Amino acid sequence: MKKYFIVHKKVGETPLQALEVFRQTRPELKNAPLTYAGRLDPMAEGKLLILIGDECKKRKQYDGLDKEYEFEVLFGFKSDTGDVLGLAESCADVNRFSEKEISAAADFFIGTQILPYPAFSSKTVGGKPLFHYATLNNLEEIEIPKVSVRIHKIRFCGTRSIFGGELIESVLRKIDLLHVDPSDSRTGSGFRKTEIIARWGSFRNGEEKQYIIAKFKTMVSSGTYIRSLASLIGEKLGTCGLAYSIRRTKIGRFVPITKHFGFWKRKI
Repeated sequence: MKKYFIVHKKVGETPLQALEVFRQTRPELKNAPLTYAGRLDPMAEGKLLILIGDECKKRKQYDGLDKEYEFEVLFGFKSDTGDVLGLAESCADVNRFSEKEISAAADFFIGTQILPYPAFSSKTVGGKPLFHYATLNNLEEIEIPKVSVRIHKIRFCGTRSIFGGELIESVLRKIDLLHVDPSDSRTGSGFRKTEIIARWGSFRNGEEKQYIIAKFKTMVSSGTYIRSLASLIGEKLGTCGLAYSIRRTKIGRFVPITKHFGFWKRKI
């Protein structure tokens, strides 16, 4: 039996939902222990590592692998999650940035960074995930922990413009892909879907306004939240931004040589 499989997690799926879809396609694994290594946010897509049988006991080793992502940053909006699955706010009018400015803003984060965990994440404090406190508006009760991560490499890949009307419809289509079980009463299980859809819908009056979306490719260490990186790039440019799309493209061990060069020693 294979030790692991790589599956494609779709936008709108949780990792657990992707795992169960995979199990259904493999009758021989119906009763086998399965787990995933390396969480992907519901609005992210791409490679998800599924461990099988005794390999599940080595999950921490697999969690520690490096990842490559392609992601887009939408400038002019921010949210409390750092991506489109959050309560969005519009910023002041965004100036047109030069490609040189955008590239420099991203390059600033290459290297080791000490970053707070996103408020809406599964990192636990006092035995409860941060999203539990955030959903109940109780973040003031705790100190949000920080994590040391390394941005091995990041490359700016260009920009595109999108009208506000098209943008809002695109975001709403993404969020609509998220399956929520109405019978699940656990805190955070509903992802505030109805409230978030209503918030994005409130921006429909800016249909003719144009927004900038910048695309990047990055290689990062385990524990790096791409939606946090997206927000930081926006802040570095003097505006706000959020992760419009995230796609994981590689999992393995990346060896950086210089600031802009390295190689994959191992790919899964």
